[in-house]
Amino acid sequence: MRFLPLGVLALLALATPALALSGGDTMQAWAGASSADKDTLLRKLDAAGGGDASRDRVRSCLDDTSKTAGHSSLSISDVAKACAEQSARENI
Repeated sequence: MRFLPLGVLALLALATPALALSGGDTMQAWAGASSADKDTLLRKLDAAGGGDASRDRVRSCLDDTSKTAGHSSLSISDVAKACAEQSARENI
């Protein structure tokens, strides 16, 4: 009888959708995330303080970084911060 509740919990865990992308996730998670999840995270990180153009530049930077060898283990929030700073410098 003990195994039935554990089996039900295991099935529920498998049926539960994956958690949304977060700033603490790695760039590898960014690379595999949906466009909607990426947009949601950018809004949460407020990486678009400069508006849509800034958000587009930060997202492009994140996309490029996620494809760069050796960067897959970096946290999204750290890379987003660097991308936002770079975007601000280029916008001057």
